[in-house]
Amino acid sequence: MKPLSVRLSGVPKSSIRKLFDLLTQEDAISLGIGQPDFPAPQAVIDATIAALREGKGSVYAPTMGIPRLKAIIAQKLQKENNIAADPEKNVMVTNGGSGSITLAFAAILNPGDEVILFSPNFLSYFYVASYFDAKAVEAPRRPDFGPSLDALEKLVSPKTKAVLINSPNNPTGYACSRAEIEAIASFCIEHDLYLISDEVYEKIIYDGFTHVSPASLDGMADRTITLNAASKTLSLTGFRVGYLCAPEPMLPLMENYIQYTCAGTNHPCQYGVAAGLEQILKEPASLDPVIKAYQKKRDACYARLNEAGLECPKPRGAFYIMPRVDATGMDGAAFSRRLVESSGVAVVPGGGFGKYSANHVRVSYAIDDLKLDDALSRIERFVKSGK
Repeated sequence: MKPLSVRLSGVPKSSIRKLFDLLTQEDAISLGIGQPDFPAPQAVIDATIAALREGKGSVYAPTMGIPRLKAIIAQKLQKENNIAADPEKNVMVTNGGSGSITLAFAAILNPGDEVILFSPNFLSYFYVASYFDAKAVEAPRRPDFGPSLDALEKLVSPKTKAVLINSPNNPTGYACSRAEIEAIASFCIEHDLYLISDEVYEKIIYDGFTHVSPASLDGMADRTITLNAASKTLSLTGFRVGYLCAPEPMLPLMENYIQYTCAGTNHPCQYGVAAGLEQILKEPASLDPVIKAYQKKRDACYARLNEAGLECPKPRGAFYIMPRVDATGMDGAAFSRRLVESSGVAVVPGGGFGKYSANHVRVSYAIDDLKLDDALSRIERFVKSGK
């Protein structure tokens, strides 16, 4: 038989998905999946059901997304992100945040191009770039997981096409300050680069921190692709509805790609997402209890992991924390394997998020408080016993 796809054969199974294969204990606890643990808003459910009853599930959605949702996204971008977006020329609905990543890469990358990203970072970026014969170049983060501008300067080359940031970040929980966003934007302008800004965790921020969208800065609207999704803010990971805002010349290219691959996004679910985004625009404080609950979980993880000897910076956002584990004599892969086998707790080995985090693991604290407390106690006992 002739060989199968080289591109796909060279991509390993997600280290996150591998965890499920190891969770065999009845009382096992997963701290591995980045999935909100609060229910979807009732307005979303009601609007989705209404769309199904109206027959939307039997009809293809417009390739770029339904007009109502695109209009609400444009309103959201203007009000919350200070980004001026024409719903017809700049906004597109995608198959989840992952779909928006693929479309951003499809629109700007040619074979041999390079995208610089700060490492550790979300694992999809590395492999999706390779599907377009491009390369994700890793810039090491600072010890606090902040972006290193010195690293950017050392890595930029004639092959560099774009910089990618994910703030607040998966897997580190780091959120960039305004000064850091401005510095990265200036770097992109100086070197004539695109900026891909994944802002899916923009609402999940702590300690009074303020999220800044790069596309809102002077000179950045024409070179920034802003990615987002309903998955985290509305607890709709299963809906697979995301969106992006991009410069006008990119949208026809993205449309060309999507109409021949998936032909659009889930039709009835778009009505649900529209209702959810509209509700947050009208009642932004409705998310406050969720953020407060996540911050409480963040504080518990930060205190107890550090007390156990697993050093980690305090996250500014998202619902992840990334402790070092090499003080135990194990790297992230060994630590996560032994932890799940002996204690029934799954965490993700850091090596899956880039070459600079092999001695870390990622912990997701988007989980019930009692289960989180139990999991942290098991981790503490595991570290103390050394096995």
